[in-house]
Amino acid sequence: MIAHLEHAAVTVRDLEWSIRFFAEVLGMQVTRRKEQDGVLQQVWLDGGLQLIASPENHRAGQGHHLGIVVEDFQQALQEMLACEGVHSMPGKPEKWVELPDGLVLELFQARTEALKTLKSLTLK
Repeated sequence: MIAHLEHAAVTVRDLEWSIRFFAEVLGMQVTRRKEQDGVLQQVWLDGGLQLIASPENHRAGQGHHLGIVVEDFQQALQEMLACEGVHSMPGKPEKWVELPDGLVLELFQARTEALKTLKSLTLK
């Protein structure tokens, strides 16, 4: 099984401040935005970082979930759910699983061309 990190999601108290910080200090630009009722809720930055607005969350700044690309979605999901304490998340699509310590994973099926590139990089 080959897998790699697709993105990391982090909650932040001030989404606009965080966008400016990552853009001005690190040069990371917003590639996607998600709004709800005209209010910005989430952004994705180039480089694989997802920022999720959580202004009232005392745990803001901590990880929200990891997006993982897997070679075989069904096989990876089956193997994960066979591990003690790993479970699917009620109300979420099957691609979401939670580990015993609370870490949440979002699984993505790798595209064929991406797998070829990843395999060639890991063989070097």
